[in-house]
Amino acid sequence: MTYKNSVAVYLRKSRQDPDDESIEETLARHEGILMETAKRQNLIVTAVYKEVVSGDGLFTRPEMVRLLQDIENDKFTAVLCVAIDRLGRSSQKDGGIILETFQEHNVFIITPQKTYDLSDEIDEQSVEMQSFLARQELKSIKRRLQAGTRASVADGYHICEPPYGYRRAYVDKHPTLEIYEDEAKVIRMVFDMYVNQGLGSQLIADTLNSMGYKPRKNDRFSRTTIRFYLQNPTYAGKIVWNRRRHIKKKLPTDKHKTVPNSEDKWIVADGIHKAIIPQELFDAAQEIRLTRTHPPSFTGELKNPFAGLIYCKNCGFAMQRQFSKKSGDRMLCATKGCNRSVGTKYIEDYVLNSIRQTLKDCTSAVENNVQSETQKQAEMIRTNIKDIKKELTSLNNQKSTLHDLLEKGVYDIPTFLERGNILNDKLQSAEKILKEKQEQLTDIETAPPIKEAIPIMEQLLTEYETLSPYEKNTLYKRLFKRLTYTRTKTQKNNTFTLNIEWRYIL
Repeated sequence: MTYKNSVAVYLRKSRQDPDDESIEETLARHEGILMETAKRQNLIVTAVYKEVVSGDGLFTRPEMVRLLQDIENDKFTAVLCVAIDRLGRSSQKDGGIILETFQEHNVFIITPQKTYDLSDEIDEQSVEMQSFLARQELKSIKRRLQAGTRASVADGYHICEPPYGYRRAYVDKHPTLEIYEDEAKVIRMVFDMYVNQGLGSQLIADTLNSMGYKPRKNDRFSRTTIRFYLQNPTYAGKIVWNRRRHIKKKLPTDKHKTVPNSEDKWIVADGIHKAIIPQELFDAAQEIRLTRTHPPSFTGELKNPFAGLIYCKNCGFAMQRQFSKKSGDRMLCATKGCNRSVGTKYIEDYVLNSIRQTLKDCTSAVENNVQSETQKQAEMIRTNIKDIKKELTSLNNQKSTLHDLLEKGVYDIPTFLERGNILNDKLQSAEKILKEKQEQLTDIETAPPIKEAIPIMEQLLTEYETLSPYEKNTLYKRLFKRLTYTRTKTQKNNTFTLNIEWRYIL
């Protein structure tokens, strides 16, 4: 098979494209250019990757990540793009990952001007040189943008998203802020309650929620949101830039992170926008905030036997242990109004009873050599995997037939792409299901059987009253991956729902 028989199209907007052209318009224009190139060079295009949400880093470009994964699965022989720099010009590391993936799988790079064979030393050097020059150009653009940003901030312009209480405005085409009174009155209330009435952040949030006010991006105010307002000097007429820096993703699964910069790196200037609160009130809030800071009260002694194990089903956060003379030892969700609390002893009783029943069933199954439900499930999954592989073979045969019909002129390119996309959707769906089934089977085959947990269960049940919370927690973590808790208003008399995820195959 030549490099022309299975070509992927990769589309991505660049800073070189017209600013007044939307991403969709740019990608459509580029797609037209590349399809004309494919027709002229007799390329068989089997997939199109459109980078709608794009960033500088490799792992902020989901379509490129997906393309690289498909290349590693040997789906393509070439990639068609409008220019080398559209594949990436962010960092030497990211560029190296892209080019190495192309090289290892013998994937050609095709542009309207030239076709590059990365196994050819001259072509390889040419691609590397173009990528290097593109990276240098990007760095130069970033430096100019950063210099422009610093100058705008120093002049008092507000260039990022308007905070709560303000709306975007412009002065001589420069971005600034105008007061949005519906929200600004809430900001004034926050500072008044904090400074003049002595209320804490959580109580302020609860008060605003009870009055029916809402923040922009959530249904309820939180303690964290109130603290952010109290620390934001924009409300006192200031502009502060570079308070935080962004951490580049290292893996596709990484979440976007920011970390605070030291104050000597901040850029502070007087804004040209009007202040919502006077500087004296803002300064008073900072003094109170600093004096209300409390050190953590954790002494190093673990008192929660379910620490790091039990989570709220509704919000996903870890449940916390709380003790009071009135209600005793309880497990609760820290998210206000999320899940009702329950006495820790009731959760302990539930878990211990589950362990007793599991131990009884396990002992009986071992003595009678009974096949477990999980073993039956594994056999069913193996059968499903065989059926899916047969379906994939059939779909791939249909895909080969499509190529023959295109070559014979039965299908034109639009029809071929339409039929090919339908087949690709079916292939991707089948491959996704196959991967899920294989992962399920791997989990079952690699997890130890429950009979291996018998000594742990027996120790926990026999010695439970003499064990410390730390020792209980250690044994629980050897048995369980996660406990998921929920308790609704309709569940009375300390009843609740608890899902137990074992480390062993039941």
